[in-house]
Amino acid sequence: MIVHFFLALLGSLLAFSLLALLLWRPLLNFFIDRLIRTLIKDPYPENIFEMYNVISKVGVRNLIEGDLRGSSGGILRRPFGAGKRLSDWDQLTLNTVYFVRKPVVESVDIDTKVTIGPRAKRPLVIDLPLMIAGMSYGWGLSLPAKVALAKAADLMKTATNTGSGAFLPEERKHTKRLVIQYHRGNWGKEEAVLRQADAVEIQLGYGAYGSAPVLHKYEEFSPEFRDYMKLQPGQNLLEEAGLPGVDDGEKLRDLVAYLRRVTNGAPIGVKIAATNLLEEELGVITEANIDFLSIAGAEAGIAYGPGITADDYGLPTLPALCRTAKFLQARGLTEYISLIVSGGFYNPGQVLKALVLGADAVALGTILLLVMAHTQSAKVLPWEPPTELLYDTGKLQKKFSVDQGAQSVANFLKSCHAEIKLGLRNLGLTSLQELSLVDIAALTPEMAQLSGAELAFFPPQGKVV
Repeated sequence: MIVHFFLALLGSLLAFSLLALLLWRPLLNFFIDRLIRTLIKDPYPENIFEMYNVISKVGVRNLIEGDLRGSSGGILRRPFGAGKRLSDWDQLTLNTVYFVRKPVVESVDIDTKVTIGPRAKRPLVIDLPLMIAGMSYGWGLSLPAKVALAKAADLMKTATNTGSGAFLPEERKHTKRLVIQYHRGNWGKEEAVLRQADAVEIQLGYGAYGSAPVLHKYEEFSPEFRDYMKLQPGQNLLEEAGLPGVDDGEKLRDLVAYLRRVTNGAPIGVKIAATNLLEEELGVITEANIDFLSIAGAEAGIAYGPGITADDYGLPTLPALCRTAKFLQARGLTEYISLIVSGGFYNPGQVLKALVLGADAVALGTILLLVMAHTQSAKVLPWEPPTELLYDTGKLQKKFSVDQGAQSVANFLKSCHAEIKLGLRNLGLTSLQELSLVDIAALTPEMAQLSGAELAFFPPQGKVV
């Protein structure tokens, strides 16, 4: 009986398959003909092709985000910041050498160590000019994702950053170089926490958020985070618009001195989102006796942020870097204040160009999250985005492998490190400290003026043959 049933089922499937094979072309032709007749005959108000005109005018993102705003009535909360790419690193090219300087052979070591806060009692030394940017636990990454980043940093002997979320002893346990963010909230600032810092970053603003206040709502937290922070039911967390108690340069200087004392001489720096008022802001900040600056360009990401601050505020990373470097040089501060830049860096070529232009190190964020998900994305795609795997509120975060994620990030940093060293050999240099504007050229007059590099289309001034 069962055999007869399966034979009948198999016969039915074969018959259906044969029928589909015979009819698929006529059916497909019928539906396509029907679609074409509808498209060319229906008047525009009734024609589905109207959507092409709408999307061409408005754009897919604005169309979807408009619907999201219409559904919620609240501030749009977009992950990763803006999709814009305002810094045209391709308008700068690095200068290969042959006889002007000799390229460096493989047997010669390349020094890529970076010292953050060289005048600090306990300077932060990292083996490569790449750091992991501040990404928060709670309203951003899950605890396993933060531990994976800490492990990756330790594997590569570089630093990771707590971000503005809760301080994690687990993160501290897995890395020897931890930057603790002194943010605009009222948590994670106990002296017992600060004493564990290898550097402290006073956070005045995010790249994709600026200095706007950030309200983190209780209902958006995971149960684990609520327990971790010992929150009362309904208790929200607020990052204020300004750093509480620090509303002028003198109070900032007092805070820097306090943090230096508490940390026993760890480097103390200030992070801001770049602005066209940059030089005026830097004039106040650098008077506070800081050890490093952390400048986030407009392309920097964020866990979740309003569309308006991500899209319409901030100075792009490339001009922000050039202007900050020129400011420090003009004030004679480059030997005392280290410069960390972030925002829109995705490959080692961009990083090396930033180092030539005056950065001491580059902090990476978004690209590392994508790399960290790496092959694990198959656990969530195509039905869910990678944030569901990495974020603390992600429904599928339990599928994330800490060690696999850590190794993926470490491999990415290792690859970038190797290419940066190769790039230095091509420039005829054996150390990051030897980099200068001689090593780069600009492809447009505007980029030459911005960067201070020679314009590539003509021989450098005074060197016409």
